[in-house]
Amino acid sequence: MKTRPIIRLLTAGFCAATLSACGDDGGELTGATANNTESGATTDDGETTAGPGGNSDTQGPTTTSPTTGMGMSDTQATTEGTTTEAETGTSSTTEATATTTEGVTEASPVCGDGVQEGSEECDDGNDVAGDGCEPGCVLSAVCGNGQVEAGEACDDGNTDDGDECSADCQTAAPPQECGNGAVEEPEQCDDGNQDAGDGCEPDCTFTPAECGNGVKETGEQCDDGNDVDGGPNDFCKNDCTPYSPPQCQAPADYVNCDDAIVLNDKADKTNALKAIGICNQQANNSIQVTDFVFDAAAQNNTWQVAKGFGTYTYDHDNDPQTPNQLLYSPREGSAFLMLSSGTINAPNNAGVVTHAVNSQVGNGDNFNSDDNALPAPFKVGFGSNNGAGGTPFKSCDNGIPNGDKDCSDTLQAQWTLGASNPNDRIYFTFKTTVPQGTFGYSFDFVFCSSEWPTYVGTSFNDMLIAYQVDPTADNPNVNPPVDPYSGNVTFIPNPNDPTTGLPLTITALDPYFDGPGYTYNEPQLAGTGFEQHACSDWFTAKGGVQPGAQVTIGFYLADMQDNILATLALLDNFRWDCEGCIPSEVDDCGVQPM
Repeated sequence: MKTRPIIRLLTAGFCAATLSACGDDGGELTGATANNTESGATTDDGETTAGPGGNSDTQGPTTTSPTTGMGMSDTQATTEGTTTEAETGTSSTTEATATTTEGVTEASPVCGDGVQEGSEECDDGNDVAGDGCEPGCVLSAVCGNGQVEAGEACDDGNTDDGDECSADCQTAAPPQECGNGAVEEPEQCDDGNQDAGDGCEPDCTFTPAECGNGVKETGEQCDDGNDVDGGPNDFCKNDCTPYSPPQCQAPADYVNCDDAIVLNDKADKTNALKAIGICNQQANNSIQVTDFVFDAAAQNNTWQVAKGFGTYTYDHDNDPQTPNQLLYSPREGSAFLMLSSGTINAPNNAGVVTHAVNSQVGNGDNFNSDDNALPAPFKVGFGSNNGAGGTPFKSCDNGIPNGDKDCSDTLQAQWTLGASNPNDRIYFTFKTTVPQGTFGYSFDFVFCSSEWPTYVGTSFNDMLIAYQVDPTADNPNVNPPVDPYSGNVTFIPNPNDPTTGLPLTITALDPYFDGPGYTYNEPQLAGTGFEQHACSDWFTAKGGVQPGAQVTIGFYLADMQDNILATLALLDNFRWDCEGCIPSEVDDCGVQPM
């Protein structure tokens, strides 16, 4: 029986200790690494960066696996030229197969036309896998050449069994070493150190949860570190379960509505809501929504309701008499929602989605929209300081002309670095009225990307955005003052400035991936298609809202600056939160510690 992995989320201390190692606050991100190929990228002011043969920016060495390297299948494609409006993040895009620079028109590569162009490694005119040229116009893998390519989990330079990589390059078997930061059988966890009491013990077993120590640990729903068993201003009981005060009119128990979803039914887009726990039934048993919009341009194979993802299982309840559970299992009900900037396989008979080994580097254009103009309500311009920026999370520009921009001030720098050029986007939005006595909401998510680690700190930095608009009027005369928040909800604290945040990208998550995240040959990636790259564990994010407000909430995923390497998000367990959070306290809202 396999033992369970440690359930990890970012802690404020972890962010401070590890994100600072990046030396990057998200606003001073550098250009591409030496082994990255960029061409035709257009800057925010209309100037075109170096294309093939031009000068390129470089960065320090990226992390590599001891027995692997980034093959040519990790080379980015060229991008479309764009012209942007920095204030709103909107832009106009030439979506034809040509890019114009100072009157000179150059053909952009079209994968599948039978002509090898630009950054294509090959082009055989079809989308047949395994025929020498993969559907993303990258060369088919050659096992034993020492390079990990699309479809391989490892490649140690030979085709022998019994070493760190199987003869067919499908199974990695690194030697087990407690303390190396990689979870290897039979370890329960491995945080890369020998410190006791930090969640993972020196023998690579869990630190037992201790209710009442002020740290939310495995198996706990909350932990406020006091002896008050719920009551006024105390939302966590002494058994580390939430307390709902009488004035909070959010449902105490939620109806389950995703167990009867027909998983291959893509005509009913409300299945996406049901999958994340939004049932839209009665106010006393479900979250009710209106004005639901699902991206009309989204292809059916870029979103999926599933009952599981990947093949790695663990002992989730420490009971040898019960079956192991998939690591990526539903957080509520029977299903969760998957969104991808690539494509998603259909679920198997058990409702579980699996992908071929390291297949997510081979995804090409998925034919979703490449429109640079962000749909409502998403905006990347600075929204703090009444729209002038500079006071993140404070004095949001709610309700003013051209307002409701990003009051976290976290999106603009990364969006500009990506030339304001999203590709293969997918999104959905809805409106909902906050119950009386309720000050927040939460949801769970997973973030996987084949952009990691090669493109950390570059413009190829896919983004997941959860966004809210709260139209409640400011009221500075009450205690505490009411300063409703509109903007990005998926942010993490910036270790270089604790009053600011970072957007959810591979660059911001790089220290987490280098630490407790699942990367390279770790078994948790089995069956995801992100082997040799990275997936997070389940995170929780929280947003702060005002009671009685009709808020707009949306989720947006896009591949920045190219459409080659896939990023995927899992979403589940959207719930009201009586206590809520205070956006100006950066470690209170956003991605939550555990």
